[in-house]
Amino acid sequence: MELSRDDASVISLTGPDSHRLVRSPGVGSVVIGPAAGGSQRPDLVVAADDAIDWTVFDPFKVPAGYPWPRIIVYEGDDTGFFDWARRRPIETFEWRPGVAHVVDATGAYVSRLGITLRNAPLHLTVPSVPHGVLTVNGDLSLLTAVLADGGACPAVEFNPDTLPAADAVPLRLPELPAFAAAQRVGVTVRPLRQAFDCASLLQFPDTRHLSLGGQLVNVAALAQLRHLRSLRLRFCPDLTGLPALDSWPELTHLIAFNVEETAGKRLRGELRRPDRQWEHSGVSQLRKPEWFATEYGLPFSGWPAGKAKKATTAFRTAQRAIATATGPDGVEAAIRAFVAVVNAMRGIETTEREDAGDAVSQLAADTPVGDLTEDAQEWFDDARDF
Repeated sequence: MELSRDDASVISLTGPDSHRLVRSPGVGSVVIGPAAGGSQRPDLVVAADDAIDWTVFDPFKVPAGYPWPRIIVYEGDDTGFFDWARRRPIETFEWRPGVAHVVDATGAYVSRLGITLRNAPLHLTVPSVPHGVLTVNGDLSLLTAVLADGGACPAVEFNPDTLPAADAVPLRLPELPAFAAAQRVGVTVRPLRQAFDCASLLQFPDTRHLSLGGQLVNVAALAQLRHLRSLRLRFCPDLTGLPALDSWPELTHLIAFNVEETAGKRLRGELRRPDRQWEHSGVSQLRKPEWFATEYGLPFSGWPAGKAKKATTAFRTAQRAIATATGPDGVEAAIRAFVAVVNAMRGIETTEREDAGDAVSQLAADTPVGDLTEDAQEWFDDARDF
């Protein structure tokens, strides 16, 4: 069933003709979950304990013939999608379970599997997918992972929850022996919160490609990862102790983006040395410490400087207006004014559009008249023309 225009289909997701699915050209994702209290507004509303017939998506294709949807976000506890993925490959599946599970995903083909754990433990036999990526978010201590016989997990990413206090005891990854042979490892935490202890990465001694983001400590320990070929550093307010690039004889690729300026300038100097060849490497957007305190928390931190400045100014203006609002109309007017500024910018990218939606949610979450996030997203959808 190919899609050439807005299309609506009745599907039997949780029972006979239980849902109406609306698809639009260019939209390759579907969100499935509870009507209220979920992380995202669902396209298809289900209860967490509903049994789901995942095969209802089998007839759907994109015009090029690939399976639709490409991306599925699911908040709930039906694990049948792993069985479905044994015969119908899934490009990206983001799962947010609510209760404890023991899942054997052997043979399931999910190219990018993301799991968010906050409420209950998960014991997972990890699917082995060539070039596949497993991302684990939330409370990492809730995960127990094993590999299927002969299996491998070549790439893992971690986005752990961190404490608000920057001086809290640094967070370490739990011991995860199933991933000891991972070739690609990534860890992202937020700047100015609880730091991530880089020494806990030494459990992945064969890592070739490492990506780190946020507040870091024990950066010097990275010198022991002798096989690194690429290193990416993003939004790091403190890189004290970062080893010299010569510490990694095989390193040929370095990206440092929105990092503190002292270390950033040093890295730029090392990249200019004529005795070493670098591929697609660079150091950009060097930041002073105060930038992380005043600007990072906004969704525009990755935007080009000119756009980010305009968006930040409009955001602060909306914040001030909302602080004095006496009713929802005042909040709505402030948010529509912010969106109008973004509308006027040329060349807004898809990711920037998503960032603007995040900014609207931030503005609406804490107002003098309560949380208006749901209303604000309707105002955002109605007002945007990008």
